[in-house]
Amino acid sequence: MKITTFLQNYYNYNSPKTQQNHISFGTTHRYYKTTDGDELGTNTWPFRDDIEWAKLAKYEKKHFKDKKKVNTIQFASSDGSEAYTKIISLIENNPAPDDGKFFPIKAFDIDPEVIKAAKSKLLNTMTFDRVSLQINTENYDKYFTETDKKLDIKDDIKFASIKTLKVSDILTDKVIFENNDMYKVLAKIRDESNTILMCRNILGYFDENKIEAFVKLVAQKLKTNSLFLIGEHDTRVSFIERYLGENGFAKVMKHVFKKI
Repeated sequence: MKITTFLQNYYNYNSPKTQQNHISFGTTHRYYKTTDGDELGTNTWPFRDDIEWAKLAKYEKKHFKDKKKVNTIQFASSDGSEAYTKIISLIENNPAPDDGKFFPIKAFDIDPEVIKAAKSKLLNTMTFDRVSLQINTENYDKYFTETDKKLDIKDDIKFASIKTLKVSDILTDKVIFENNDMYKVLAKIRDESNTILMCRNILGYFDENKIEAFVKLVAQKLKTNSLFLIGEHDTRVSFIERYLGENGFAKVMKHVFKKI
């Protein structure tokens, strides 16, 4: 779509980079404890700007051009905002007949509450979220429509300006949400150098030993040329980039690493 000056200024002003540590926007904003006692945050929004989504989509299509199937796996999938972002980016950037090989995304979260929200095919949005979606799509209505239905997520921070959107089949048909532990899923991955593993903005909640150990597990499971995606929260609060370098990963762009 054509980006107006107002939308561009709004996006720049409200970018996560300009916010304080306490995020006051997003499709989901809640904290909870796992059965292991880890305190995790479910804070997400579409087109989170710690990934260059259009650039990444184009890179992935070129990188995996000789693969008939690409296994796209997401950990800490939350309410679906990031899976939808991923799907939209692949659809909108250099569309090709074989783009279907990237789908369905297999999206996992240990929190049953956000998985229930994701499976509802509804998405709570703030004004910032809707602006971001419009900026990154040619036809916003192709993916989302307004609805009178309400999505209630337990312990989620509620804002008066929340608007619930219905997510179109073009997105929901391309992702499978499942309540599961990422460690259990990781153990079952069978990679053939055709995996995109998204584990973004969750590892930063763990201590350094646990982060390093997880990176080593990922390194054992992924083969040459598969990709591992992390987030700004992970790099800001830990030495994860160093661990990735020590375990056979090369950085190909911001928060995207290739197994070498």
